[in-house]
Parts: sequence; structure tokens; C-alpha cells
Amino acid sequence: MNDMKGMLVWDLFVRVFHWSSVILIFLAYATGDIKGPIHKYLGFVILGLVVIRIFWGFWGTKYALFSNFLCSPIKALTYLKELAIGKPTHYTGHNPAAAWMIILLLTSSIIACLTGYADYATKRNEYPLGVNHTFSIVENSYADENGKDGGIHKKRGKHEDREKEDTVWSDVHETATEFMLLLIFFHVLGVAISSKIHNENLVKAMITGKKVYRPTDRRAGIMRNRANG
Repeated sequence: MNDMKGMLVWDLFVRVFHWSSVILIFLAYATGDIKGPIHKYLGFVILGLVVIRIFWGFWGTKYALFSNFLCSPIKALTYLKELAIGKPTHYTGHNPAAAWMIILLLTSSIIACLTGYADYATKRNEYPLGVNHTFSIVENSYADENGKDGGIHKKRGKHEDREKEDTVWSDVHETATEFMLLLIFFHVLGVAISSKIHNENLVKAMITGKKVYRPTDRRAGIMRNRANG
């Protein structure tokens, strides 16, 4: 352990983004079948965080930059093979497998949020940002002879029935959500295995921002950069 020391790797935004995403995704999943706008608003917040994280990936701190950890799929597979035999290369920042996990999670989050809102808007016949197609004068035309609001009640009944129907957007939304949950499972598993093999607490590192640094990390990084040409 004398060749290791802690250094600040994850900046405040990366840490806030990480744990906020954990909480928000859990809440979004828990409220998926609950009527009301809360699920939609959670999706907006998640999408907003993802957009900011993408921005931070280009103009953030060193270890948050995409250029610092993006790599080829072959490097990610090589790292997984090293992990399987218990001799993985140690990375101060994201390892290659974690790098691809980030890209997949960000992509699936975007798809889940956009298709979720597309499904919401389709079922309610709304424009983006929740502006309804139907004007009040059109709603009034649904009134029948038995009462001013009779037609509106019928329309609302049809509206509620439409909400129960699945659309192509709901199918894609559910698939993206399930895929994201699968990714989260493998991410947690990878964190547990890496923490054990590297003898470092990666969960604590994402709380404090400090991660194990070894002098060999720099030499390994130089060799990888040369290999990439």
C-alpha cells in the first residue's frame, strides 16, 4: 500500500450527478404506474441532468472528460478479460468497461426519457411541452342535448381509455428502461468486483471524490496512448 495514495478524481458535479441519478431513476421507476404528472417531471429532471453531464464531458474537469476515458470496445473487452482472471489494469479514472457503461447509461437514459414523453404526449394528444391541441371552443362542441358537459364527459372517457392503450413509444420506453436496469445491475456488480480486486472502496470514492492513485497508472497511461497511436 505504500505505492498508493488518495487523490481527488471525481469533482463535485460528477458526484452530485451520480447520486442524484440513482435517486431519480429509482423514483421514476417506482412512480411509473402512478397516475399524475410526477413521473413525467422526474423524466424531465433526469434528461436535464444527462444533458448537463454531456456538456461536462466536453468542458468539465480532467477525469470527467470523455476524451479522458472513451476507448474502443476491444479495450473494454480486454479489461473484462483481465478482471475475470483477477489481474485487471488499475485506472485512476474510469476503466474501459466503466467508460462504455457510462455511454450506454447516458444513451439509454435519453431514449427512455424522450420516448416516455412521446408516449405521454401521444396518449394525451399534446404538442411538446404539454400544450394541448384542443382549444376550449372545440371542447364545447362535444356538448350534447342532455347537458352542457355531457359531451365533454364522453370525451374524457375516451381520453382515459386512450391513456390505457400502449403505443410504439411505450414499448420502446419500457424496453429502454429495462435495459437501463440491466446496465445498473452489471454496473453495481462491476463496482463490487473492482473494489475487491483493486482493494479500494469505489462507493466511498464517489462520495468523497478521492480515488486510489498508483504511480504505475501514469506509466500505463503513457503506454496505452502510444499504442493508440
